[in-house]
Amino acid sequence: MDDQQFTQSTYAKYQEHFDHFYRLHQFAQASLQEYRGFTKDHYHAAVQLICPRAFKSFDSIRRLCEVASCEDAAVVLRCLLNLMAVTRWISRDPQKRAKKYLAWYWIELHQRAKRQPENFLADSIAEIQKHFDVEKSHFEFVNAKGKPDFAKHWYQPEVHSIFDLFKEVDLEKFYDEAYRPLSGTEHSDVMTYFAMFANAEKKDGETKLEIQSDSFVRDYLRDAFKYFADIFDVCNKTMALADDKELQEIVAAGITFYKTNIQSKGVPS
Repeated sequence: MDDQQFTQSTYAKYQEHFDHFYRLHQFAQASLQEYRGFTKDHYHAAVQLICPRAFKSFDSIRRLCEVASCEDAAVVLRCLLNLMAVTRWISRDPQKRAKKYLAWYWIELHQRAKRQPENFLADSIAEIQKHFDVEKSHFEFVNAKGKPDFAKHWYQPEVHSIFDLFKEVDLEKFYDEAYRPLSGTEHSDVMTYFAMFANAEKKDGETKLEIQSDSFVRDYLRDAFKYFADIFDVCNKTMALADDKELQEIVAAGITFYKTNIQSKGVPS
């Protein structure tokens, strides 16, 4: 079968899962296309960056699931889960954390310019240095040994790891049950090939790996729906992108369907 036929067959197999996904996808897409807002503070600016980034990941997961490229979808899903945790964490102290989130741009550029100055014009290096000097105080701190230190990640020193960030926003279970295994897929450990092994077929004494396995299509569509819905809800409360009542109805219908579907298969939700 050709690509279009393969996509259609995958959609037909998981139609209801795709339909709830598409409903949220189309609602968010229309909202983003119609948005004509303005940036009024650091938090607003951060959210304006986060929302379309989350939408692109959400859309990519759907496209990859349609062609049963689930290992690739897993990598993007991990990014979306990470972004959900980041969005929640910023929203708990919006102005302070959003300012740091945006300021890290200049810290990272400064580090890159130091590593490879030949890739930057002299005027650019001077401009980067100027912004770095303004923003660096957000990331300077005294470490546990009482010595001056500088953050290696934008969220430090408030939290020291992405795990700590997840814990602070009540997502520790998500970290253990989703982020860890998705990280394994991204880092190409042997579990990356689980679906290929699990669905391998034996024919005439030979084992044929299932390279285009759709084993996780249902799970990844469900999880992407939940992660993006969470991000979009936070963004909508700040940017007033869309009608909140309609958004909540779409999300509630999707969550109910996915929960009922997984329970019907004897899996705890």
